[in-house]
Amino acid sequence: MNDLRDSSDHKRHLAETTPVNMLQIALFVAFAAMSCTIFPTRSLGQSADSLYNDAGKAYESGDVKRAIELYEQLVRVAPNSVEARTNLGVALAHEGRYSDAIAQYREALKQDPDSATIRLDLALAWYKQADFAKAITELELLRRKHPENKQAMFLLADCYLRLGKYRATVQLLDPVYQNSPDDLAVDYALGTALIQDGQTKKGEIVIDRVLKNGNSAEAGLLIGASQFEAGDFKKAAETLNRALQANPNLPGGWTIYGRALVGSGDNEGAKSAFRRALEVDPNDFDANLHLGAMLRHDGENDAAAPYLTRALQLRPESPAALLQVGALNASTGHLEEARKQLESIEKRWPDFLEAHVQLASLYARMNLPEESTRERKIVLSLNAKARREGPQPQE
Repeated sequence: MNDLRDSSDHKRHLAETTPVNMLQIALFVAFAAMSCTIFPTRSLGQSADSLYNDAGKAYESGDVKRAIELYEQLVRVAPNSVEARTNLGVALAHEGRYSDAIAQYREALKQDPDSATIRLDLALAWYKQADFAKAITELELLRRKHPENKQAMFLLADCYLRLGKYRATVQLLDPVYQNSPDDLAVDYALGTALIQDGQTKKGEIVIDRVLKNGNSAEAGLLIGASQFEAGDFKKAAETLNRALQANPNLPGGWTIYGRALVGSGDNEGAKSAFRRALEVDPNDFDANLHLGAMLRHDGENDAAAPYLTRALQLRPESPAALLQVGALNASTGHLEEARKQLESIEKRWPDFLEAHVQLASLYARMNLPEESTRERKIVLSLNAKARREGPQPQE
């Protein structure tokens, strides 16, 4: 018994085990490109000041590697300088050395724990590493001391959405919406979070402001997502394709388009769409998960592995990602590891149908007939329950 028995089962599996992560915040994602602040320095002594000035000039001229060398020298001369460590962190982050930047920001915060700028830079470095949970920790600390900081609020909202924390997103943005109901970026994000949280009527009221601008690519994305939700996959794919033609960089657009193509039977087109989604945002959870699941289903385990591993890194508590990684281990012959993972899922989410399907197949392969029979009976029971009650979300 396989979890994805044919193409229709494949579509069902993807639709039922992951939330429809329709959108990421269009305006908020721009903070991924937010520039960090270079600090002016207080006098550190003649030699240190000279190093500092030379490092600043190197950075401003675009010679970031030279700036890093000079800031590193400066930190050795003045290890307690907040400005030196912060600017070194900025230069390191510019070069993609986020772990090193984080270490410098942390040292700077020891000297100046109330600095909103340094804490925001630290959160952004975690964000750039796709460690959204750690970014959230820093941003929540920052928000408690500086609730007026809109940059922190926007980035925090994006982190919440990326981790599927829709209720937290609503709680964060609803006060902003009440004060600024005509801010389309807030409407876009809050409406999406409300719908994902099951507050559909409230979400539709908020999103209506965006939809009134029916000619925009963002409105087309929302309309296409609504058609997808209604199960009209072919019409959704057409609508989403037009929106993406108008704006190929719509956050979340390629992912929902890929899902609509899966629903309409165009699996190859869906794979291309998911790959486009990952070009726009390599940390798109749904695109990683769906592309990895499709490749695994097609027997391309080596190709599937990095996508599924990434999905699990992005959401370690996702039952869908855990399931796919467990199924991948089963497919590649790592049966004991797969057993541990799938049994863990079964324990935490006892009504997760696909976990029982996978376990039934795995136990049969491991010559454990009693366990396999037990799982098959559970599958039959859950299928009967689903027919009575309708599909239930798993995340």
